[in-house]
Amino acid sequence: MKKIFVIILALVMLCSSAACGQKKAEPMAGGWALNESTEMSADAQKAFDKAIDGLMGVNYSPAAMLATQLVSGTNYCVLCEATVVYPDAQPYWALVYVYADLQGNAKVTNIVALDPGAILESGKVENSQAQGGMLGSWKFDRDGSVAADGAVMHLASQLVSGTNHCVLCKGWTLVFVYENLEGKTEILKTVPLDIAALSQPAAE
Repeated sequence: MKKIFVIILALVMLCSSAACGQKKAEPMAGGWALNESTEMSADAQKAFDKAIDGLMGVNYSPAAMLATQLVSGTNYCVLCEATVVYPDAQPYWALVYVYADLQGNAKVTNIVALDPGAILESGKVENSQAQGGMLGSWKFDRDGSVAADGAVMHLASQLVSGTNHCVLCKGWTLVFVYENLEGKTEILKTVPLDIAALSQPAAE
């Protein structure tokens, strides 16, 4: 597995500096700013815990703090490991948006499931993706360490005639890499996460 990561991370370095390797918080549309660190601040963790308290059906565990937005209070975008509450449920990835007001109240304002198969096929992240897990043959996969500049974590893999990989890069961008049976690799697609657009619940 570590050999695969060396190959993947070498390819990740080919990403443009706009998509990968950002060092500072970067302003985005809608006043959102990318976080310099993926660590949850004490304030963010407190708001997150308060917001998800009482949510039923799915457990959400923070994996990376992606962005913040200062309003009359603070909005947070958190990448979470999500697991539906039933026996042998498989985890999946989701963006959880939390709003904390100036009085210390907090609530979840939107949740966006990340389905690598659908994202790879469409070339974008849809706000309306169904909750409940990754579809098709993609497998939740956090194994291994990610050390190259710009790469944050390995998110998922798919066995084909070889293996497809989904890696999160700073920016925040999903990088899809194909590795054939001989170990040769190529980048299939890079898909930016539009934090601002995804913060708005999908129209029903």
